[in-house]
Amino acid sequence: MKLSSLVSTTGFKLSALYLGLFLCSFLAIGTTVYLLTTHSLEQQLRNNLESEIARLKTEYKSGGLPELIDEINEVIDSKSNHALEYGVLNQNGQLIAGSLSQFKLAEGWQILKLNRPINKTANEKALFLVRIIALPNHIWLGVGHDSGNINDAGEAIIQAFLWGFGLVIVLGIMGGIYISHAFLTKIDRITQSTQAIIAGDLSHRLTVSKNQDELDNLAFLLNRMLDKMGTLIANVQQVSNDIAHDLRTPVSRLKFRLEAALMSNLSEEQYKEQIASAITEADTILETFSALLRISQIESQSRRSGFKMINLSDIVIAVVDALNPAAEEQGKIIAFDIEQACELYGDKELMTQLVFNLLENAIVHTPEHSGITVNLRAFDDWVELIIADHGPGITEAQRQKVFQRFYRLEQSRTRPGNGLGLSIVAAIVDLHNGKIVLSDNYPGLKAVLNFRKKTDQFTSV
Repeated sequence: MKLSSLVSTTGFKLSALYLGLFLCSFLAIGTTVYLLTTHSLEQQLRNNLESEIARLKTEYKSGGLPELIDEINEVIDSKSNHALEYGVLNQNGQLIAGSLSQFKLAEGWQILKLNRPINKTANEKALFLVRIIALPNHIWLGVGHDSGNINDAGEAIIQAFLWGFGLVIVLGIMGGIYISHAFLTKIDRITQSTQAIIAGDLSHRLTVSKNQDELDNLAFLLNRMLDKMGTLIANVQQVSNDIAHDLRTPVSRLKFRLEAALMSNLSEEQYKEQIASAITEADTILETFSALLRISQIESQSRRSGFKMINLSDIVIAVVDALNPAAEEQGKIIAFDIEQACELYGDKELMTQLVFNLLENAIVHTPEHSGITVNLRAFDDWVELIIADHGPGITEAQRQKVFQRFYRLEQSRTRPGNGLGLSIVAAIVDLHNGKIVLSDNYPGLKAVLNFRKKTDQFTSV
């Protein structure tokens, strides 16, 4: 894998950005530590010199210049504080006691370069921080201390942070290369899988590792999309086969009748009968195409733009009233228990068709003198609709197949219909983000539908 490819990845760029931010923070911390440490050491040194100056000043006040000289000589001889340097000068700058004579006759702090062997080479001068005060009788007192340890501490801090700075850069670059390599490895896998799918292997899926990072989540979603696309492609193929199979019979029948009418010597009345029969066959074909177009329109989800709050209770009552006469003609009774004001967010026309298709199915497939029940209930955040009958029911193996287009339980297809009624129901339920479950009614079939009331369950179109 080329270095240029690694450097150009988003992962490496992000690593470089975070490395830059971390180095800036590291530099700020190092500067702060350096300044605080050197300031603290210098302040401590100043305090020590101030204390020594105050002690010697007290000695001078109590015994005068001789007492001061004796005290300084005693300290020097005892070597109890060999790091300190002392100097007592008169008004002419002549050294009276001690060895520190290079300071100016002015009160305050001064920094002097002195030739001292303490921790220094022969050619290197020591930096001394000196505190000078004026004593009575034109006497000047200076006390100094080697300040090289402060500089040494500062240099040690700088050196440590420089090493840390370099180590952070090396580790950051290595981390960026590692992250970029891992990123490009996953991208290569996605690319290879995508190329395989483009080549025609629609069953191929992207690899999803156990890390569950952003790319794994993306691969998982892409796999779901491919599954959905595979299902749609399979449905299109199945629909094409089903259309050819289901329309072959009515189209052949229509052609046969027209040919028979053309070849026969029929009366005007007989011609009218043949034309009427042909129109009926054509209407059946057109109804099939209309149902297919309606399913496609519903599945495109364009109808969601017209969604609003609707009263499902009024819809169910209206459908029951419309189909009740047809049921009574066959000796079938529709019993209903409908809770008032069950509202949900959806399309009134489509929900009317859904209830109509389910209830009509129940009427058609139940024996005479049997009962059909319709129940509607509203709960906290969903609405439940149950339509049950006491017909032959549907076996568990076929309960999902009946929602497929053109699928019919009666394989002989002697009854009228095109097998699209429940396909339309399934499309409407999916459009409303609902759920439909078919189960046994002991005997018969029970259809349980649940719909969410809240509008945030829908995406904008």
